[in-house]
Amino acid sequence: MTRKICWPAHPAVPISKAVRAGDLVLTSAYGPWLFDPRNCTFDASGKVLDDGTGNKDMPFDDQVRATFRHIEDALATAGCTLADVIDCQVWLADARDFVRFNEIYQEYFSHDPPVRSVFPIAFMFPCKVEMKVIAWRPVGEG
Repeated sequence: MTRKICWPAHPAVPISKAVRAGDLVLTSAYGPWLFDPRNCTFDASGKVLDDGTGNKDMPFDDQVRATFRHIEDALATAGCTLADVIDCQVWLADARDFVRFNEIYQEYFSHDPPVRSVFPIAFMFPCKVEMKVIAWRPVGEG
């Protein structure tokens, strides 16, 4: 099996944008923006108050679309597109955003959507959505 690391994903965090393992391409989890964890401020209980980017008030729709752009960029480093995605994992900070997320998601996966899981979660930075995908593209195609 071939293995290719698509680097770097982020200048301040030791992760890869994507990893090709044979015919599969796995992306890291992406939110709507990148941040440097060293710039985060926390409250006494450890909750992130600010990630230092100034993006915490970005509207939900913009966050979802920016997240998709990061996913598309990561896939492209391995010769894939959203059309190659077979599995999508999504985390939402607020379950009430699920309906709107589905509406936007359908814009990107309108035909033969991948399998998907969606989970409510508290993030390491003040965003509303994160996503990671697995794509399938045989080695040598694309």
